[in-house]
Amino acid sequence: MAIINLKIWHKMIIGISVPSLIVIFGGLLSYEYTNDIKNRQGYVQLADDLKEKVLEVRRNEKNFLLHKTPEYYKYCLDATNNFNNFVDDISPEIIEEIGKEDFLLLRRSTQTYSALMPDLHEHYLRETGIVERVREEGRKLETYVTPGRHAKELSKDFILNLRRLEKNYMLFRDKKSFMELNTGLEQLKNITPFCVECAPYIDVVRNLFSSYNKSDSLVNDLQVVGSKLEEITNRIAISERRRISSFITSTQRYLLLALVLISLSGPFFVYRTANYIVAPIKRLAEITRKISEGDLTLRAPIREHDETYSLALSFNTMLDHLQLTHQSLEKSLELLREKQAQLVEAEKLASLGTLASGVAHELNNPLNNIYLATQTLYNEIDPAKNPEIVNESIKDIFSQTLRVKRIVGDLLEFARGKGPELKQIKIVDVINKVLKQMTATGEMENVKYNVLAKEDFEMPGDSLLLEQVFVNLFGNAIDAMDGNGALIITVDKTDDNIRIRITDTGKGIPDENMLKVFDPFFTTKEKGTGLGLPIVYSIIKKHNGEIYVQSEPDQGTTFTIKLPC
Repeated sequence: MAIINLKIWHKMIIGISVPSLIVIFGGLLSYEYTNDIKNRQGYVQLADDLKEKVLEVRRNEKNFLLHKTPEYYKYCLDATNNFNNFVDDISPEIIEEIGKEDFLLLRRSTQTYSALMPDLHEHYLRETGIVERVREEGRKLETYVTPGRHAKELSKDFILNLRRLEKNYMLFRDKKSFMELNTGLEQLKNITPFCVECAPYIDVVRNLFSSYNKSDSLVNDLQVVGSKLEEITNRIAISERRRISSFITSTQRYLLLALVLISLSGPFFVYRTANYIVAPIKRLAEITRKISEGDLTLRAPIREHDETYSLALSFNTMLDHLQLTHQSLEKSLELLREKQAQLVEAEKLASLGTLASGVAHELNNPLNNIYLATQTLYNEIDPAKNPEIVNESIKDIFSQTLRVKRIVGDLLEFARGKGPELKQIKIVDVINKVLKQMTATGEMENVKYNVLAKEDFEMPGDSLLLEQVFVNLFGNAIDAMDGNGALIITVDKTDDNIRIRITDTGKGIPDENMLKVFDPFFTTKEKGTGLGLPIVYSIIKKHNGEIYVQSEPDQGTTFTIKLPC
């Protein structure tokens, strides 16, 4: 992590700066939203102005529709132009912010409204002329009826009632007055179908019907567009207020989020920073405690590159020197123990050798006499003239004497203190020679053996003594396999040593006997002396070599010899 490479005062600055940056970021964000709200308040005022101006247009529209005079038409036209100019003065940026689609619709509706107003005004002018003609024709019709120069069904009361219906229609302009006036015209037409004086009045009233229908249509279109203008401006105003409300809500949320972040991240960053500062010191304290308990392999991890770096480095250097000193002392102590063990073993073997040598010399002469006497007796007597028991006893004495002589010979060999006569020999030739001798005697009859060596390695050694080593080891292997199995001898070179591994497929050595196989007089054979492996061990040691044994019950045994080359 990058923070572990910083100095302690850098970490402290980071721990303080991160919450401060969060506060600054929250403040800037709040300022930006507050500024947006301020701008939006201007947009709301603009939307309210649009709404007020549309209401002014609609108020003048109602006055014009009520009075239908040029004066009110001028007021309405001024209000409409004023609204158009106000819309045209709004900048494209503001339009984009408020809502381009609404403004496009507002412009189209304004254009439609501005176009309908002159049409309606012109129609009202024409309508006024038609009204005057209706009134003129009505007066003519009254004048015509008064002298009585007409059909008797066409009375003055009928015409006056018709004129009353006419006035009602002009005043109310509703469906009822229209139906009543239209019915009166139909009655007039039915009463005097060929009345020339009545036809102009009927025609001009019909024109008034058409004019009023046209006026109503134009007024309806104008009011629809006016309502649409109100709807658009209301929508813009509502939309802007909603946006301001949304901005305020968002600002509150961000402020709350900033407060939560400060409340959570502030202590977190302070804790983490403190932990980064204290952690290396805690690790050094923990390592010091474990080292005081004796574990010198521990080292202070050098993770941070701050002020604790040099402390950890010096601490590890001190531990390295201390461990080297400790290892040197342990090696010296181990070497001392080994030398002491070797000295004890050497003294024990020397004492045992002295005893064995004395015993062997004391027994050797009587054994030779017994052996010679038995041999002479065996050669001189006639087996046919003596009882069978005498012959068997002589043979038994002879064989037992040979066995005792071998034991005495082993004792003398074990007790011999003379060193080997070292000459350059080829170790594989020595091994093959022993195997050839043992094969000739029949010992290897049912044993399959194999010598694995890349070359015939040369080394300084006493070939006679080493032959005795291999005779003992191969003989023990044959005995362990009950004369039937496989014997593998591997010879190779490691560093400055020749390594010889002798592996059999015998019954193996029990775990409890592994530490005693090289002890003098230890044997598991009925007729063994227990001196074969001690003699092997002694010869190898005299060659400055080493011998090890590995064994698994029922899996076989491997003796490994290392001899300097």
